[in-house]
Amino acid sequence: EEPAITDAAALAVMLASTVMFVRVLVVVALVRPQLVGAVAPPMVGAALGGTAASAALWLRARSARPERSAIVFSNPFELGSALRFALLFAIVLVGSKAATVYLGTLGTYAAGVLAGSTDVDAITLSMAKLAGDTVSHRVAATTIFLAAASNTVVKGAMAAFAGGLRFGRLVIAGQLTALAAGGAGVAIAWLV
Repeated sequence: EEPAITDAAALAVMLASTVMFVRVLVVVALVRPQLVGAVAPPMVGAALGGTAASAALWLRARSARPERSAIVFSNPFELGSALRFALLFAIVLVGSKAATVYLGTLGTYAAGVLAGSTDVDAITLSMAKLAGDTVSHRVAATTIFLAAASNTVVKGAMAAFAGGLRFGRLVIAGQLTALAAGGAGVAIAWLV
């Protein structure tokens, strides 16, 4: 709606995407500290890639001086949202366990990609709970990264669809930088 703030809006999206990778690492550290060593390389890599992309977008956005406009926000803290998350978490936990038992590692990865397309927290918590018992730490960490990558790709597609081609290109370029760095982190986690 406001083409003058395209660069600043892309920066905001990229910063939010970058924070997600850090938040996932913090959640894992709180829920299953033993999993941090496996999850840290891809999440830190993605966060560093996202930070680099954010810095590039910031340099681009700081030269533009858009006029101020009013933005309307809604309350994100509603009971309905919490109940939907609890239901989603239960479904993802059961689905992840079933995928692992009946389909093996590829099933676990597929569950991560599917669950991550809508929400990364439920699959992160599920994998943290299953890590070391039902799945290895490496598989859990890879699944968490795949969920975060899937979530990032969906957000990039939404940005291109809702914000237009120019906005979408800026966001997707930044997100691809983050995902490439995170993918390198997955490779490092598997080699260590």
